[in-house]
Amino acid sequence: MRELPGSDAELEGARERKECGDKDPLFAENELVAIGSTESTEGLKGVVHPSRHSLVERRLRELNEMRAERVARRRNPENMFMRAMHVVMPYGGILSSAFNLASSTLGAGIVALPAAFQMSGIAMSVLYLLAVAAMVVYSFVLLTIVGERTGLRSYEKVTRQLLGRGADYVLAVLMWLLCFGGDVSYVISMLGIIQGFVNNSVSAPAFLKTLPGNRLLTSIVWLFLMFPLCLPKEINSLRIVSTIAVLFIVLFAICIVIHAAQNGLKYGVREDIVYFRTGNQAITGLSIYLFAYVNQVNCYEVYEELYKPSVGRMTKSAIVGTLLCFVLYLVAGVFGYLDFGSKVTDSVLALYDPVADKMMGVAYAGIILKLCVGYALHMIPCRDALYHILNLDVKLMPWWQNSLVCATLAVTSLLAGLFIPRITTVFGLLGSLCGGSIGYVFPALMFMYCGSFNLRSVGWGHFIGAYLLLLIGVVAIVFGTTAAIYAEISDCPVVYFPHRQSTSPLSTAFGGAKG
Repeated sequence: MRELPGSDAELEGARERKECGDKDPLFAENELVAIGSTESTEGLKGVVHPSRHSLVERRLRELNEMRAERVARRRNPENMFMRAMHVVMPYGGILSSAFNLASSTLGAGIVALPAAFQMSGIAMSVLYLLAVAAMVVYSFVLLTIVGERTGLRSYEKVTRQLLGRGADYVLAVLMWLLCFGGDVSYVISMLGIIQGFVNNSVSAPAFLKTLPGNRLLTSIVWLFLMFPLCLPKEINSLRIVSTIAVLFIVLFAICIVIHAAQNGLKYGVREDIVYFRTGNQAITGLSIYLFAYVNQVNCYEVYEELYKPSVGRMTKSAIVGTLLCFVLYLVAGVFGYLDFGSKVTDSVLALYDPVADKMMGVAYAGIILKLCVGYALHMIPCRDALYHILNLDVKLMPWWQNSLVCATLAVTSLLAGLFIPRITTVFGLLGSLCGGSIGYVFPALMFMYCGSFNLRSVGWGHFIGAYLLLLIGVVAIVFGTTAAIYAEISDCPVVYFPHRQSTSPLSTAFGGAKG
């Protein structure tokens, strides 16, 4: 374990080792990890020797000052274009942070919401949306409190600090699976949009209407629109594009309402609409909501770049971003389900004709932009999880090296997205396991272990809230993952053998024929 510099001269020398402001926070942050410190005095007493309390607190103050200086430099850019961007969407503001959080989860999630409503029923789905939204905001509160106490701005580092070595690697693997699965879902959605345009076009060449042709066009769109956005190091570099992309999602939700009014609801409510559904199918729908709402993976990246960071400002950003997601999810889910009824079992993009319906054509074009931005926002925590396992830090890496890693991850996600047939498969399997762990279990555990977790110190609200968040997360993981696996197995064709019947997934290989 590396010792902290003790004297003022040593402290000054430590500051001079890295004069670049972007690297100083990393140096101080690594020192905090090395000594196992927290910001609060109560937490410090249990981990750090009393003689080092003042030193740790000083390092925390220095770290926060360096972060504030770094954000201030970016809020006063020299470039004229960047100054104009700052007027529209200030760097590190509450609104830009909220749009980044919303943009990281909107997109592929919203296109699966009508299918989730079909699985769970309208009334149950509304309850799920409300409950998960409340848990998301509260998890941001806990994560921000933990970040302020520890002085760290990395999900993996905070986990190692509080839960011990090994727990951070478990988290990193779950984080990688969740974010990589998110990128795969964006590629699947992009493939669906390409199919909607090309397969409904009269003048398109016959080859492009085939599945290989669809995959070729999707790869081209990925190369020129999705891949370049994965290369920036900072999440706020995408704040303007994120804002525009979220506005296109709003347009898409409005188009869903108009299309439902003109078609599915033209002669009243369909007879196959279900309001309450129980059983495994309803739980599978919950898995989709858990996946659609998960944006905690970007919490510390957004908080790191927040202007005048505090629990209150971060909570406001989380409330605005989550409320926007809730409204759009509710509108898209209800009217998409009312429009198509039991026919919507996967992405709703496959049910519209963007060529004949010009309004939907414009909305699909906006969805393309949103998918590109969401793809990049998922790539950031995906690469950070990998860097944590490899003990690397993006702030110290040259641009080309970070780009090479991101390119490898992006190509892999492209190949997976082109050959996985259903988006609900990704959401169902990863929503409960990874979303429940990262979004609810880990925030609750980290808050409990960050120091002085007792009724007197944290109060009834946080005491009950943390345990409730932990319990709900565990239940979601166990039942949601089991239901998702059961649903996938149940969808497999049946294999018939002499004298017996099997529902093994191997039935696909036999084509479901009788033997």
